[in-house]
Amino acid sequence: MKAANIASFEEIGKFIFLSDEPTPADIILIPGAPLQELAFHGAELWKKGFAPKILVTGKFYMTYESLEDEFNRYSASNGDRDGAVTEAEFLTKLMIREGVDKDAVILEEESTNTFENAKFSRRIIEEDLKEENIRHIILCCQAFHARRALMTFQSELRDIRITVCPVVTRGICIDTWMDNLKSYNLVLSEFSKCGEYFKGDRMYELR
Repeated sequence: MKAANIASFEEIGKFIFLSDEPTPADIILIPGAPLQELAFHGAELWKKGFAPKILVTGKFYMTYESLEDEFNRYSASNGDRDGAVTEAEFLTKLMIREGVDKDAVILEEESTNTFENAKFSRRIIEEDLKEENIRHIILCCQAFHARRALMTFQSELRDIRITVCPVVTRGICIDTWMDNLKSYNLVLSEFSKCGEYFKGDRMYELR
């Protein structure tokens, strides 16, 4: 990286790798991905008492035919899927092993991308958890996905406070993302998507 460009790329890193200190909330929400780190981080937040329940989302990503296919082809997947057929089930099994009460976990197992994670989570919050009066969530997501995840969930959960508490996955964090071409391209792809995905009249009206 040329010194003349470094300041601009550091600003991109600050934008993408959003992170808040956890504060007490009504629920922890995990956008699905077959990554142990997400489960361990969600379990840690729950065990520390930051929220009484965890809503974990995800079927499998839309470009795969099954969770097994996702594990076989997605190089970042880690661990044995232990018979799980959805990302949400996989993460839930890991969290229960880490000490999370199974009755504290709510599964959403139909979403296949981040927009569906948010859309179907909103439906659960508004219908199944209506009596809980959810006003504040902790978003437990991948660190390099933090900004786009926040923008996506804000587009659906418009009246709910969102605290972003990400976890480093695939070794990609604000200090390492420019260390190799693969992570560099991944983060710049996230940066591009933050503009591309949110163009249009509907999103413009949500400013």
